[in-house]
Amino acid sequence: MSTQDQLRAAYDAMLQRDGQPLPEIDEVDALTKPLTMTSPSSKAKAKPKKRHRWMWWVFPIVGILLVAGIAAGILFMQAMQVRDDLTEMKSELKVVVDQVKNGDTEGVATTAANIQSLSASANETVNNPLWGAAAAVPFVGANIEAVAETTKATDIIVREALPSVLELLKTFDLSGLSVDGGIDLQPFREVVPLLPALNETFVKAQSHLDKIDRDAILPFVEENIGQVIDMVAEATPLIEVGNKYLPTILPMLGDGGTRNYAVMFQNNAEIRSTGGNPGNAAILSITDGKVTMREDWAVVSFAALGYGGTGLPGIEPPEKAALFESDTTQYVQNYTRFPEFADTSSYVQQLWTAATGEYLDGVISLDPVMLSYMLAVAGPVDVPGYDIQVTGDNAVQVLMSDAYENYPDGLESQKFFDAAATAIFAKIMSAGWDPMAMFDVFGRGTAEQRVYMSFVNPNEQAMATAFGTDGHIYTDTATTAQVGIYLNDAAYSKLEYYLSTSMDIACDPNARTVTTSVTMTNSIPHGDLSNYTLGWRNGNFGLPRTTMMLDVLSFALPGGQIVATSPEGSDYSAMDRVGNYNGLDARSIFATVAMGETETVSFTSTVPEGVNVPLSVRYSPTVTQTPVTIQESCMAMFPGTEVPAP
Repeated sequence: MSTQDQLRAAYDAMLQRDGQPLPEIDEVDALTKPLTMTSPSSKAKAKPKKRHRWMWWVFPIVGILLVAGIAAGILFMQAMQVRDDLTEMKSELKVVVDQVKNGDTEGVATTAANIQSLSASANETVNNPLWGAAAAVPFVGANIEAVAETTKATDIIVREALPSVLELLKTFDLSGLSVDGGIDLQPFREVVPLLPALNETFVKAQSHLDKIDRDAILPFVEENIGQVIDMVAEATPLIEVGNKYLPTILPMLGDGGTRNYAVMFQNNAEIRSTGGNPGNAAILSITDGKVTMREDWAVVSFAALGYGGTGLPGIEPPEKAALFESDTTQYVQNYTRFPEFADTSSYVQQLWTAATGEYLDGVISLDPVMLSYMLAVAGPVDVPGYDIQVTGDNAVQVLMSDAYENYPDGLESQKFFDAAATAIFAKIMSAGWDPMAMFDVFGRGTAEQRVYMSFVNPNEQAMATAFGTDGHIYTDTATTAQVGIYLNDAAYSKLEYYLSTSMDIACDPNARTVTTSVTMTNSIPHGDLSNYTLGWRNGNFGLPRTTMMLDVLSFALPGGQIVATSPEGSDYSAMDRVGNYNGLDARSIFATVAMGETETVSFTSTVPEGVNVPLSVRYSPTVTQTPVTIQESCMAMFPGTEVPAP
């Protein structure tokens, strides 16, 4: 159909709708014929035309549609240009990183200038009034705004951060940070002055990206801008952490003076509240990033005193001491019975001072599962004197099971542990592994409650708290309502290599109570194991040596009381305990878990009025993962509680 026919049909339909008579055909024809000049005489002869009101509202609408169409076309072309600028800029960023690494100074300057030009062009486009108006249009507006805000954020980073980042890349090569025997601190020293400005820039960029509703934008828009949004979201907190804590971390690594730390390796096979029996420990000395394992007379004295009977004071006050066995402070391997890692650290510090007259700067704890994560990054280790290679895949079995079965004599197994620990330390301190991958596994170990740290310096201790490695038992509910259950081996065994646990937290809003439960399974395959693995004290209780005997300890919420336990008590009531831990009402129930059996122990605490903070959960880590379930009934009582990942 021709344009003339389309107009004729539309005009006919309109007038028929209004009930008006159809005009002469030449009136419609006139709309589509070229305009021609006529003489005055011809005007005089022309028949007067009837005016129609429809023209006064049709022409404005047509005009608006034409303007909108033109604007849409312009906006589309601009959007394509912005896309092209950002795409080219992304490619150029990859080029400039390689140029920095290759030392191509001239190339870096040229590419950086091109990146800044592309960013400025895109930013100028999205800041014009047309983009602002389009952002208010329903449906498409969210997509327009998303592109605009991403472009603004990118331009901020390119203009304000890129010069510093390029300068940093010239000396800060992650692949070269781990050097033989420690860490090269010089790149960290150089980055410290740059971090405040970088932090401010990324926070500013993030403020633009926070305006984007990613659920409202179209897939192809998400595909083009999602990478930038994710990059800034990931980099911003890392830069914030670096800006806040790097000045604290550098002295911890021996920048400006030597630091000494005790590193404990907790053995989950003989479980303790924060992991296990610390059968092995090392004293690390760090100077200017270089780490050495001390093997002097002080270390020998420390070990002899710790394993031969410390002579240190007992637990105070008496209501706290009532929760633990009497030899808890007598031997170093029992210090980790305390759920509060600061208590453990305090006794390690006292032991070191009693043995040497010196003071430690901090105490650090890892378990063999954490070591397996580290070896997965650092690589396999050959244990000298033994035909054994320890890897990320077999470290847990070798260190917590095979060692006791292959070397059932305690002295021989200790020699193996010492040789393995020395070899593993040397491997981790060697160059060649990926620092970022090591940072990632430390994050994983921390989340699984396998890493604890306590420091003398208050700034360093504050950092441990911020990273969640302080192992703190909260005695108030200012920031969290902490619940937890802690296990201590009472059989003097290594049976807990075969222990698996899970945690469950349920609430009763009407009664204002929270119930914390631990379910324990003994999966020992048979009783044909070494005497070192099987329970030493089981015969005193008339139990098979394959039965796990555990002190199961828990606390009420601050200001609350434990009002119920399940079971109410054990069959060995003399082993059940009642007390108070750092101001918290506490109970310890003696639990026995036979081979192939599963047992659950629960503690119910009242929740004081006014508690309105998220729940957090502590537990004793085992050889396997510990699933945590928080029931829906707790979500209203403790708003902001995060549902644990499966």
